Amino acid sequence: MEIKIGDHHWVFNCFGNGKRVLLAFHGYGQDNTWFRHHEDLFGKEFTVYAVDLAFHGLHEQFSKGLLFDSSYSEKWLREILKTLKLDRIGLMGYSIGARKALSMATWHPDLISELWLLAPDGLPVSGMYKLLTNTKAGHLLFKSFISSPGFSLGLIKLLEKLHIIHNKVANFYRTEIGSQSKRQKLFDTWMAYRKAQPEFRILQERINNDRLSITCILGKEDRVIPCARTKKFVLRTLIGTNIIELDLGHNLLSDKGARLLEHQLFFKQESKLGGKK
Repeated sequence: MEIKIGDHHWVFNCFGNGKRVLLAFHGYGQDNTWFRHHEDLFGKEFTVYAVDLAFHGLHEQFSKGLLFDSSYSEKWLREILKTLKLDRIGLMGYSIGARKALSMATWHPDLISELWLLAPDGLPVSGMYKLLTNTKAGHLLFKSFISSPGFSLGLIKLLEKLHIIHNKVANFYRTEIGSQSKRQKLFDTWMAYRKAQPEFRILQERINNDRLSITCILGKEDRVIPCARTKKFVLRTLIGTNIIELDLGHNLLSDKGARLLEHQLFFKQESKLGGKK
């Protein structure tokens, strides 16, 4: 499937043949093919349309300056619904893709039926992210790091030394800004989705009115999106969310992640059936 919004062509890969329909958003540095690991698990219940984020995969050559805000998102989503002949749709997102899904559910609550969030970024949104992408001073600082990454690398090293961030997280950041092209990609991506910041009050109201279901899947050993902190925030802010914890780190889009998730979902279904007897 392909849709055109303004100057941009968005291409979707489809898998599954279930009655429920999901749009799927991958994580930073990936592309939509990562959802292949979950094709067997979700394909029976859902039809999934997986799309590359801006500046990723088939969309890597997007023109700079794209702003995926509520206005652009509405045009984008309504064009998809029109093409698929649907009134509402579900969203699935991994890491930064989950923050995009949360934000779209905030912006267009009447159009979203369910959320599947895997290792979700944005619960809560990082203060550093807000500073770098949504303030003038932060924007200038962030832009300068493309050609002069020394300050950023030094900051990562300091935070690692002070045990504020785990060494695995520090290595992940160093890898993602290791070249000027990678730094440009990070800058373009973060700026494109800088308005993707969910409003949890709106989401909670939808949950309370049985208009939205949320399943949050966390890796117990995740150092990028810490499980305990995220779980605590969800339990306090999105009451009624179904939380599933897997014996994994951050990489939930994997064959092992699919196997463990299938086991957990089956176990929950069996428990519900057992409770009705």
